[in-house]
Amino acid sequence: MQRLVWKNYVIAATTVAILALAQAGDADEKSASAEDSQTAWAPKFYGFCVDTHDAKKRTIPQQAEMLRELGFDGVGYSLWLDENAEKNLATLDNAGLELYHAYARISLKPDTPPYDPRVPDAIRKLKGRPATICVLIQGLPPADPQGVGPAVKVLRELGDVAAEVGLRISIYHHTRDWTESLMYALEIVDKTNRPNVGTNLNLCHWLMIDGDKDYRPVLRENADKIFAITINGAQVGAKTWTNGLIQPLDKGDFDNRELLKTLRGIGYRGPIGLMCYGIPGDAREHLERSIKVWKGWQAEWTAQ
Repeated sequence: MQRLVWKNYVIAATTVAILALAQAGDADEKSASAEDSQTAWAPKFYGFCVDTHDAKKRTIPQQAEMLRELGFDGVGYSLWLDENAEKNLATLDNAGLELYHAYARISLKPDTPPYDPRVPDAIRKLKGRPATICVLIQGLPPADPQGVGPAVKVLRELGDVAAEVGLRISIYHHTRDWTESLMYALEIVDKTNRPNVGTNLNLCHWLMIDGDKDYRPVLRENADKIFAITINGAQVGAKTWTNGLIQPLDKGDFDNRELLKTLRGIGYRGPIGLMCYGIPGDAREHLERSIKVWKGWQAEWTAQ
């Protein structure tokens, strides 16, 4: 009889403890949810590849003025290696724009220098700016295993340079590059094992290479490795860039809002770039359409 009473007591006590833990968990979740709802998600928005296909062929000062007038927060360019770097940065400063994305190239081709010798100093010149150094890794077929050792070595070298000035290196996965797949880029990030070396999510290249996969679990499982984002309107299943996988945000059937919801859910708080490569016509016209869509989304996030 005493054993039965004791058994019932233990069961009751355990049940009470479990219920208490569950209530505490619910309270913590509600508290976190309330805190999140009070903080509007407001990632910075920048134009990328604005200079590549503009029918008006605007100069960098003209591009900066246009982006400022339209309401963009910044811009992305190739990493400036020559004497124009300081002038171009001053142009952005005067327009009130940030340089969020600066890309450079790494070569894995045997008997070839892995990068331009001016790259380290060009990175150091960006000290104090919110730029991510995005690297395209080229010179070998996609995922060729002989590139792993050299790539890791170079990524660590540049990662150390970037760390000197508080910046990060991000693999720009790009179709037909050695790291054309985001999945493979993530493997290389793991092998590099540097906290300031991660990878981009470039929507158009994801759709071209891995478009048959669900990106959401990939982002959730690798949230701490996603350093840079570029999005655009896109037609799912297309195999061309222009009028296919790269369009203004008011075109295409890819659900960017679901992608942005996922990014918010994994705690991504960095800037988001608008991919403009290959979009024909006057850049101002399609940029104006995309920023209108973006501002509409911003209004929704603020109201949540």
